[in-house]
Amino acid sequence: MEGNIFSIEIISQGKYESWEFKNEEARDELFNKILKRFNDYAIADKNDDVDDSRIVQLSATSLKIKEDGNVDQQVPYEWYEADQFEQLLEFINNEYPKY
Repeated sequence: MEGNIFSIEIISQGKYESWEFKNEEARDELFNKILKRFNDYAIADKNDDVDDSRIVQLSATSLKIKEDGNVDQQVPYEWYEADQFEQLLEFINNEYPKY
């Protein structure tokens, strides 16, 4: 059985929200719009030793389950300053119905 899941997720300090899309193109369009809108708050240095309480992680998941059972998953992500969680959430919730 083949199946595909395309989603955007944000997580910060135990708060998690996600949105599913019918296709990769719609998801990518909104993901890129978010990247552009919040560019000034992005954290460029993604170190392994980052304090998780100081970031919001925005990710775009593509999960493709093939008929043979193999899974192909891609999850590009960006980090933002933690105080941007509510603004990210509001922006995505306002834009998501358009997709």
